Amino acid sequence: MKRNKSYLFTHIASYLTILHGIIYFIIKYFMKTESEYGLLPHPLQSYFQGIHIVFSPLLIFAFGLLFKDHIVKMYKNALYKRKTGITLVLTMTVMIISGYLVQVIYQAQSKELVAIIHIAISALFTVAYLIHHLFKR
Repeated sequence: MKRNKSYLFTHIASYLTILHGIIYFIIKYFMKTESEYGLLPHPLQSYFQGIHIVFSPLLIFAFGLLFKDHIVKMYKNALYKRKTGITLVLTMTVMIISGYLVQVIYQAQSKELVAIIHIAISALFTVAYLIHHLFKR
């Protein structure tokens, strides 16, 4: 029963973060408002950024819940290692680091580079997660 609850929590946290991340990406990069001073961020952008910062730790927590009983156990004991699972562990690690760095780096070019890395690795994570979840062994 415990295992099923942690899997359910992981799927909910993952899909919430993925869906919200896609919406936040669209708002941030494609929904600018024009003013007499030029293009400004969409008024909802700051709210969606805040929500993303709330949902993301749920995904990190879910990753932690699965680490010992699923990730390590399956890697050690599985007859074959699923490439999507290994990809998820690697991309999750880079997502966590880049997500943190996006919040603390203030130099514009460095922040933009880290944001691009975060977006690209998040896209890879999303594809790997969908394959891993929907196409079970």
